[in-house]
Amino acid sequence: MKTKLTFILFLSSLTPVIFAQSITLNQVLQQVIDHYPSVKTAAYQVERAQQENRKIESQLGWQLKSQADIARDVSAFGTPVDSINLSANVSRKLKFGSTLSVDAAINKSDSSNVFSPFQPNPVVSTGVNLNYRHPFAKGSDNPAYNQGIEAADAGIKKSFAERNAVYDQLASQLIDLYLAAAVTQTKINNAEQSIARSQRLNKYIKSRLDLGVAEEKDILQVEAQLHTQQAERQGLLMVWQKQKISLNRLMGKKWDKEFNLLIKLPPKLIDEAETLLVEQVRQYSPALLNVKAQLQLAESAIKTRRDAKKDNLDLLLFVGNKTSSGDNIVGNVSESELVGGLSIEFNRGMDKQGFDAELYQAQIDRGIALQNQKQVLQDLEYNLSSLLAEIKAGQNAIKAYRQSAQSEKKKLTEAENRHKKGRADTDQLIQFESQLSLAELSVDLQKIELLRRFYSLNLLRGKLWQTIRVPEVSIKFNQGAIK
Repeated sequence: MKTKLTFILFLSSLTPVIFAQSITLNQVLQQVIDHYPSVKTAAYQVERAQQENRKIESQLGWQLKSQADIARDVSAFGTPVDSINLSANVSRKLKFGSTLSVDAAINKSDSSNVFSPFQPNPVVSTGVNLNYRHPFAKGSDNPAYNQGIEAADAGIKKSFAERNAVYDQLASQLIDLYLAAAVTQTKINNAEQSIARSQRLNKYIKSRLDLGVAEEKDILQVEAQLHTQQAERQGLLMVWQKQKISLNRLMGKKWDKEFNLLIKLPPKLIDEAETLLVEQVRQYSPALLNVKAQLQLAESAIKTRRDAKKDNLDLLLFVGNKTSSGDNIVGNVSESELVGGLSIEFNRGMDKQGFDAELYQAQIDRGIALQNQKQVLQDLEYNLSSLLAEIKAGQNAIKAYRQSAQSEKKKLTEAENRHKKGRADTDQLIQFESQLSLAELSVDLQKIELLRRFYSLNLLRGKLWQTIRVPEVSIKFNQGAIK
């Protein structure tokens, strides 16, 4: 009676697992992505990197500079002079390295004494100049801007690679947890099937015992096996509870929410030619994208260092107009004159050891990035080939395990028929039932392992994320706060 009651309690504890809603790995992954904080953090890093382009673009914007001052000074002739000065300058750096600027100034000076009645006093002077500076050596083609854009682009690629790496790491851990829970669930189902077969055998032997055909030892053997199977299932249920809580935590669900894992192999595990798979893996790989970003940064640094090592050789042009007006003994005097000029500036640093060292360091960084790129490509090719080989081997293994399970089932059926006729021992039935249970479990476990390779392949090529919504972060400024 006690054994029967315990069995009923076991069945009632398993009922939520059997009748709970089925959930696929993709559905679990979507809920984890929606809930997990580090996923949004990675998306914010991408958004932050995208702002670097705006910072670099601002280098080509117009810059305004203005100044106003009032002063009392002494002229060259030793007389006090009061003056008011207003000036303004707007300048802009052009993409090809030149600088364009316009400056304007107004000056009013009032001297205490003048040496000639024909000298106007006070005097108002104005001037407007258009200036142009073009570098022929250092700064030519504006490397600070162009390499800044390159570096910002590399930074965006690097942040995307790091974000995808976070996503992949999370997905990989989730795949392991999901399939580990699926293994537990499969073992529970297998244990139930074994318990059901043992119960049927127990009922049959008890009926034979009443007829005087079976012996008490047969009942004891079957009940011992049944108790062992029930104990194994209870242990599996404890493991399942822990795994269920872990998955609910990742999904942000209530800790005791019930669900049933859906394990189903797709009709076609490898849907592309191997050459196309290689290209897909290379296009998606976060590790390869990260290395390419490092290589791009190194190339940009080399160009910047080479430009910094050059001498300064600039051509300067200016054209403008200057006016001067004021009152003297005759009346109002006003003069205006067009002005202009051309000059060449040259500047050379005598010690270039620092520039040479920085250039050499950048070249070393490029060499390291190239070696890392070679290693990553080799690892990707190896991982892809390994997964493809394992998938093909797994498919063949499932066929073999299915044939084995079919044979074990036929063997058990034949032994049951012989047992009914008194030509087979109970020990043999118990042994054959255990062998059938192990064969069926092996088929299901092999399916899970094959599904693990399938998910790993889709993760490696980025296909796993095609049906998953990842966070799209947009940063808005509202009264100094980021929303």
